[in-house]
Amino acid sequence: MASLDELLTALFGSLGPVGSLVILVIIFALDAALFPALPEVWIVVTYTYRPAEMLGPVAWAGLLLAMAVVGDILGTSLLYVAVRRWVVLRRRMPRWLERAMKKWTSFLLVQDERVILMNRAVPVIPMVGAFIATLGWDYRRSMAYVAIGGLAKYAILLYVVFAIGLAYDVATARWITLALVVVVVGLSFLASWFRRRRIEASSAARS
Repeated sequence: MASLDELLTALFGSLGPVGSLVILVIIFALDAALFPALPEVWIVVTYTYRPAEMLGPVAWAGLLLAMAVVGDILGTSLLYVAVRRWVVLRRRMPRWLERAMKKWTSFLLVQDERVILMNRAVPVIPMVGAFIATLGWDYRRSMAYVAIGGLAKYAILLYVVFAIGLAYDVATARWITLALVVVVVGLSFLASWFRRRRIEASSAARS
């Protein structure tokens, strides 16, 4: 039975560099627009299976960062356009849902587009594009925060992966980095859960 490493090697070998980048954009877009797709895992896995004969680690990381930002902006923008055109402008947004979104952001440290930056460290709002459309946030400023936040987060992650790759052999480095990503994602969701509990407790105390 083929190992996971062999399966992934065959997968990325069949996709090629271009195919790998396209898949990464799709994954980031789906994560931004529809459902959690664990983009941290995919960007790390894609980095570790770089086409060594074609690109160096820095050039490959730069391409992955660019695709991550493109995917984030694409997915967020598509959701923003869909919600704004088909829900907000046609006045189909349920009042209770709009009030809930406004109340939720009112408990955060910031209540405007800067929430998007905070959301990178502690995911407290899902489907950011829907919040941009519903709360009337500035689209260009929001997209700038999406790009800046994504670039910073994934640049730090890839730098750590790069450092691990220098210290260990390829196979060991892949398992270490995947374990690291699982820890990062777990801590992120744990922080988000604690943040939600604090917000809910604060809301209950006020009422």
